[in-house]
Amino acid sequence: MAVTCPGCSRRYDGSLFPLGRTLHCTCGERVGPSRPLAIRGDPDRPRFIADAMLGRLARWLRTLGYDTAYDDAIDDAELVRRAFAEGRYLLTRDRKLFVEWRVEGGLLVDADAPLEQLAQVVDVFALPRPDRLFTRCRICNGRLEAVDRDEVVDRVPARVRARTWSFAQCPECGRVYWEGSHTDRMRRVLDLLFASSVSDGAPG
Repeated sequence: MAVTCPGCSRRYDGSLFPLGRTLHCTCGERVGPSRPLAIRGDPDRPRFIADAMLGRLARWLRTLGYDTAYDDAIDDAELVRRAFAEGRYLLTRDRKLFVEWRVEGGLLVDADAPLEQLAQVVDVFALPRPDRLFTRCRICNGRLEAVDRDEVVDRVPARVRARTWSFAQCPECGRVYWEGSHTDRMRRVLDLLFASSVSDGAPG
């Protein structure tokens, strides 16, 4: 199906506009689909894909247990392609992306600080605080599995070996995780974030 330029009425082959992509006409107008294309994510079990500028946000979402794809070398075309192919809501800091690609099912993340970014995602997508934290690898997004202490004890610091008996491991990258003061601090931060989110959203 042909796509018509709104400025000069020049007609373009519809195959030039995959996944909501647009282009500039010689007359200076931007040409593309008349309506945004919707990314079909699951609102009950949302999955995300974050652009190269949102690595720390991706790690926080993984801490909450949300399947969050991230690649610091990904370009916009691949970001959009994967969002559609995998049903992932698209998170970006790039203001040009939603101009160049007419898609719905994404969020322009305004905040600079990672926890403020997380608060924005929590509010926009109405994410509940999960019953369990630390179920995904913060580095590669793999789903963590419980592992026998004897299998990993020689791979953790001596101070951890002396006082920790339960461990989890990522089957994808092999990273070992355990509970400690760092996880306690993260829980407190998330408690405050979700309490603030509920308070801000309450009727006045």
